[in-house]
Amino acid sequence: MADALPVVFQRRAVQEIDAIDEWWRANRPLAPALFAVELERAVYALTLMPTLGARAHNERARDVRRFLLRRTRYHVYYRVRRGALEVLAVWHAVRGTGPRLR
Repeated sequence: MADALPVVFQRRAVQEIDAIDEWWRANRPLAPALFAVELERAVYALTLMPTLGARAHNERARDVRRFLLRRTRYHVYYRVRRGALEVLAVWHAVRGTGPRLR
């Protein structure tokens, strides 16, 4: 079994996660922790198998992948850099084009 990669969250991703989690807890009373739980499980899975996500369609960031959180419909945008899983952004699937990535 492969070792899990360490995880680094970019500041932008942390801000997005905090805002989404706050909104989710306030507006989804039947499953207030669903976003946080789904995100945690996805990030853990990605640390073990970072190729799970599809390549993001972005010419500037060819090494970026995205992984869909199926129940909450958010994409986690990430890459592997310097031996760590770097979470770049979390973006809702219905927002059209993805986030601006570098």
